[in-house]
Amino acid sequence: MKDNSAIGKEIFDQLEGTWRGEGRGGYPTIDSFDYREKLVFTRRNETTLAYDQRTEKCMHGTDEYLTSHWENGFISILENGDLELVNAQSGGRGEVLTGHIEVLDSVIRLHFTSKALINDARMVSTARVFELEDDQLRYEMEMSTTKVAELTQHLAITLERVRE
Repeated sequence: MKDNSAIGKEIFDQLEGTWRGEGRGGYPTIDSFDYREKLVFTRRNETTLAYDQRTEKCMHGTDEYLTSHWENGFISILENGDLELVNAQSGGRGEVLTGHIEVLDSVIRLHFTSKALINDARMVSTARVFELEDDQLRYEMEMSTTKVAELTQHLAITLERVRE
């Protein structure tokens, strides 16, 4: 049986590349919205994967999209085989999340929960789940804030691998 570190390296190989998709966002304190996203994973070394996530929000009642979120970060395999996701976001917030890998038949799931949230007093906690199945990547993000105590879904999207 492979250790978590070896599995993580194989998963990084599968994630590397460009992904695009459309999703839906919302939260109890905001209006729901449609969005599209481009997510690029780039291998930095054997245990680190960089990512660039750019999101455009559909303007309500139109077909026009405007840039709404930009995030850059790294996913690293720790010595114990767990994962760490560190990012900086266009609004000034930063996150450090820890996670683990689950392999469920043909689905690979990366699940992260926040360890530290920086420069946004509204945020209490976040969670992210990536599910990889062949050339499809599903992503969900939950958060709790000073106004919504429970972890509540904020984003859900399905992305497809872009073959270049």
